[in-house]
Amino acid sequence: MTDPIDERIDGLYAGELDRFTPDRDSLARELISAGDKEGGKRVKALRKPVVSAWALNVLAHEDPEAIGELLELGGRLRDAQRRAISGGDVEPLRDATDERRRLVSELAGKGTAILGRSGSASTANGDAIVTTLEAAAADAEAGDLLRSGRLIKPLRPPSSFGSEGLRVLEGGRQATPPAKPDPKAAEAKRLERELGATEVRERRAAETVEREKARVEELERKRSQGRERLRAAEAELRGISLETKRLARQIDKLKTRS
Repeated sequence: MTDPIDERIDGLYAGELDRFTPDRDSLARELISAGDKEGGKRVKALRKPVVSAWALNVLAHEDPEAIGELLELGGRLRDAQRRAISGGDVEPLRDATDERRRLVSELAGKGTAILGRSGSASTANGDAIVTTLEAAAADAEAGDLLRSGRLIKPLRPPSSFGSEGLRVLEGGRQATPPAKPDPKAAEAKRLERELGATEVRERRAAETVEREKARVEELERKRSQGRERLRAAEAELRGISLETKRLARQIDKLKTRS
């Protein structure tokens, strides 16, 4: 059974981008008011996607079959690449690479159309859509992120993927012999892995900051409510004290007369 909160979250990422933050905060308040504090904190910690990521989220909700086709092709392409590197037939790799270009171009066109509907079309956003689609075809984890429809920023394909990382020999059955190790390339690859790990840490740290902000806001709200209750109690005490003194004076007067 689908989690109702997940459905609402999907709606946030597939909705209008300029409504993301107010709708997110409204949903968080709704959950907290209903007694689901953990759900409210979870929603409050959600990050607003950048424009290109938002367009792909909308595409993932509007055309999940096309996204699924790209990811299925990505799996076949990776298998063909491994076989070609191992000395197998390169024709499946060449065919899958051509199909990848076609699908990426088709989906990028749909993503650009979504940007156009929102008035956010630009070369930079279009390029980010293309690179994210290529990343989804290259890497299974990136593909799952695209399929989820909850991207917050563009993805980057690995530098060694597909035709960019493997030269296909025309008419042959062998991949080119491995080149001599390039120290600079190895260093760059290591740094890319470190960058990827750092980006994950950055994302998690940002999520922690958002959660702590939500916690502080909740504490401040409770503090404000506590102060209001204190002021009301103090006002009530002053009123009762005045009434006590008034009654005591009246009693004293009566006793004096008697």
